[in-house]
Amino acid sequence: MRRWKRRDDHGFSLMEVLVTTGIMSVVTLTAVTAIIQIYSGTKQIEQNSVTGDQLDISFNRLDRELRYATYVSPVGSPAGVTTRFYLEFAIPREKPDTPKRCRQLLFDTDKKVLTMRSWDLGSTPPAASTLATDVALDGTPKPFEVYLPGDAPWKTASAGTTGVGTQFTAKYLMVRVHFKVTAGDVTQRFDNAFTTQNIGEENDLDGKDDNPEKIDVTLQQCSNVGRP
Repeated sequence: MRRWKRRDDHGFSLMEVLVTTGIMSVVTLTAVTAIIQIYSGTKQIEQNSVTGDQLDISFNRLDRELRYATYVSPVGSPAGVTTRFYLEFAIPREKPDTPKRCRQLLFDTDKKVLTMRSWDLGSTPPAASTLATDVALDGTPKPFEVYLPGDAPWKTASAGTTGVGTQFTAKYLMVRVHFKVTAGDVTQRFDNAFTTQNIGEENDLDGKDDNPEKIDVTLQQCSNVGRP
């Protein structure tokens, strides 16, 4: 007669299952939290890189152009418009026998872009190129400010600040450009004053008209292209 062997019925108790499940839950939660933190950190680094690149592009282009400006217009907006700000300026000829060159900056708070149009004086301005996107005002009424030679724009600077405040008076025309750029959760501020090396009291291109014979009035035509 065949004899049946008794099988081992031993398994896991309910308590063992519960403890194991609890341990696995803690391990899973820790791993997921670490992955989320890594992803969040990577995303923030990427957003910082995006805003940093935008600011670098804006600075390099404006520094290269405004530094050699020979004419800068007052900051303005079309009548009744409070969301677009314009600034025109001229830069020297590329060669002695080539036309004078004009530039127009546009800061549009609705479209959140900073653009620049570049053309030769007397020709039709082309479409604008984008300098920065996702831009906004930084709490001030305008993104552009023009300081004439003799102005003291930082006379109210904090006490003890070297080089500004009442100690500083502009010798050359300066253009201050300031705004903020946002990418995701990251916001960075751009605030730079560009000194125009060609516009000072000695050459009277400062717009004060105290020596009108030295002023090249044709450069003011850079502001006659319209502000769309």
